[in-house]
Amino acid sequence: MKAIIERIITETPRVLSFVVKPGSPMSFKTGQAMRWNIPNVPAGRLFSVATPGGDSVSELWFTIRIFDEGKFTSHLRSLKAGDPIELLGPYGNFIFDETIQRDIGLIAGGSGVSVLRAIYLHVLTKKLPKKVHLVFSVINVDEIIYRKELEDLARTHNNFTYTVVVTEPHPSWKGKTGFVTPQIFSEEFKDYREEFFICGPQPFIDCAETILNGAGVPKERIHIDYWKFYPPKLMK
Repeated sequence: MKAIIERIITETPRVLSFVVKPGSPMSFKTGQAMRWNIPNVPAGRLFSVATPGGDSVSELWFTIRIFDEGKFTSHLRSLKAGDPIELLGPYGNFIFDETIQRDIGLIAGGSGVSVLRAIYLHVLTKKLPKKVHLVFSVINVDEIIYRKELEDLARTHNNFTYTVVVTEPHPSWKGKTGFVTPQIFSEEFKDYREEFFICGPQPFIDCAETILNGAGVPKERIHIDYWKFYPPKLMK
């Protein structure tokens, strides 16, 4: 489907959010991805939608880490509001089921927070009777994506909380530091009764999954956005 970039938001020095308006409203589920095609760029790429799904969605957010050497993302810095793109999809089985009766635990590494944003906004905008807690791991404070949004949501919604864990903190940082560990998870999730959703780099996913498994969380309550399961032709 043809679409237009409405605006571009600089989240961090290496991450941009693109607000995209499709030619007509699109239908997809929260957690799914779309393939981007850009005129005169030979490769296409899948990106998770960072906004909740629905039957008739007229504005989609995509939050994307830019790699200067990337075959596709290196072209994104040259885009501007009003530029056309093509959206194909939706794709993927990482889907949020709002009928889940448990509270929600979100575990994000870096730009993996984008698809989890779709989940916490789904819960909050629909006023679902669930608590949502996000544990967000970043390299340094400059890499905290959605920083103001997270602060605002935590202030205005009693059922939303979050914790940022900074791997390489500045001396002024007062929050949690280091890598995610069993101790951090036990402090954040207490009795591990939540339904868990994880997205981030593969080593981060492996670490988070191992911690949850070690805490006795059943596999059916751990949902992971495994990009390796998407068709290879869509990831080029």
